Amino acid sequence: MMKISYRPARVFAMQLLYAMEITGQTAGEALPGILESQPLHAEQKKYGMKLVDLVQAHREELDENIKAAAAHWELDRMASLDRIVLRIAMVELSYIPEIPMKVAITEAVQIAAKYSTDNSDSFVNGLLTGFMRNRGMVVTEPKEK
Repeated sequence: MMKISYRPARVFAMQLLYAMEITGQTAGEALPGILESQPLHAEQKKYGMKLVDLVQAHREELDENIKAAAAHWELDRMASLDRIVLRIAMVELSYIPEIPMKVAITEAVQIAAKYSTDNSDSFVNGLLTGFMRNRGMVVTEPKEK
């Protein structure tokens, strides 16, 4: 069986959440345009939609966590994509235990580096480290299967 990469699902979730934030559309309204630009395997789409649903369901809590980890930053001063990438990573760290912490953080940092500003990778890494510290969590290596 082919191993499915979750990176496209995370990028899809980021693009969909960004489109929703910028246009005010619902996920259902924004979805066709995003899927057209980025075809996904069924499993990737399912995981991406799970991320979108969890971010929407826990957005207030996620934003409070971002504020707590970013002591000297106002939420509305952050790049939109940074906020969205942080929300997705925090959802994975908080609500999807089968994703190893180090994987969630590495993916967020790499996606921010590719799609956001020049300093986004270190910004996202620093905030996620602060988030983990605030929750008394220690980044662990993925277990060997």
